[in-house]
Amino acid sequence: MSAMRRLLFLLFLSGLGATALPASAATLTHGWQNVDGIHLFYREGGDPKAPTILFLPGNPLSSIQYVKVMEDLVATQPVHVVSIDYPSFGYSDAPDRKTYAYTFDHVAATVHDFLKARGITQYGLFMQDYGVPVGFRLVSAEPQAITALIVQNGVIHLDGFPSAQDPQGELRQHWLHRNAAVDARRASYAKSLGYPRAVGWSDDEDISPDVLLQATTAEQRPGVIEARNDLWFDYGNNVARYPAWQAQLRKLKIPVLVLWGSHDDFFTTPGAFAYLRDAPQAEIHVLDAGHFATLQIPDEIARLVSDFLARHPGMQPPTGPAVP
Repeated sequence: MSAMRRLLFLLFLSGLGATALPASAATLTHGWQNVDGIHLFYREGGDPKAPTILFLPGNPLSSIQYVKVMEDLVATQPVHVVSIDYPSFGYSDAPDRKTYAYTFDHVAATVHDFLKARGITQYGLFMQDYGVPVGFRLVSAEPQAITALIVQNGVIHLDGFPSAQDPQGELRQHWLHRNAAVDARRASYAKSLGYPRAVGWSDDEDISPDVLLQATTAEQRPGVIEARNDLWFDYGNNVARYPAWQAQLRKLKIPVLVLWGSHDDFFTTPGAFAYLRDAPQAEIHVLDAGHFATLQIPDEIARLVSDFLARHPGMQPPTGPAVP
């Protein structure tokens, strides 16, 4: 008998096997889905027949940032939750940039193909950081598939993106004329990241070393930082699409929830309230957290999302033409 089987047998005999976890506990399953020859890692929980929420991660993290929130939602609501690691992020494959174009159009197409492979045709979106431009491409392509939008520290307005507001600033100029010095600086930083250790450790962001280790390991794989630099260069195409996405949002008559960590210096709080211009039905919550609020205050995020879902049961999809 293996060590694991012996442990389970002892737990059963002692009566602990049925009581070790609280009744409300919920766990996620995980695995890899082959999409166009790329193995994409995903996490999933709840009844697949229930309304689906697709969690789209931010840079440089992955589905790991949503684990606690997803578990809490499955425990409190009749909901199906799914999150995916983009190519080169988390545990997903990192195809060579010579064969896989690292653009937001391509990443969104890959996510779309993942959904098709999993048989998911209607879903709500939880989007953070990079998840917003990926998600709004899905919205624009198939607005009838989207049942609700939940945004957490991710923008489609320059209001909340101070470093991109100046057309002559470094970011906007880089997106127009790729700056090798920016690429080199980002690559140098990625290579400098080390194994989490006591010396120099700071818990200011309340982010687990497990999360940071996974993000660092994924980014330091051969060729990944160059691929990530390609994706960052392509971010300028997101800014150019903000007006179209704003117009798309105005056409969608669906529930919208905006959650915003107020200590985020990159995507600032005005970005949260900007959503009200295009979605006056949006509910806005400014929170005592930073950029990765789902890691810092997962219980509060889960409570707000659970309440939102409870007030919008079924999340019926809208109808209407897409905005190109």
